[in-house]
Amino acid sequence: MRIFYRGYVINEEIPAISYSVHGTRPERPELTARGTSREAMEWIDNDVKRTAILQASRTVHSPAREPARI
Repeated sequence: MRIFYRGYVINEEIPAISYSVHGTRPERPELTARGTSREAMEWIDNDVKRTAILQASRTVHSPAREPARI
């Protein structure tokens, strides 16, 4: 069984024992393995949050309040 969640794919390898998480398109590499589908979804949620934080920290900010040079 495959579960599509937030652009990721959770693939049930062994029912109720092993679930692998595959990344977003186009390549969909295997990212991790978890014991339950819920754990896989929680891992995806954390990965989405981590990615958003990293992107926000890389955003270039214009120097709106640069100190005056004398």
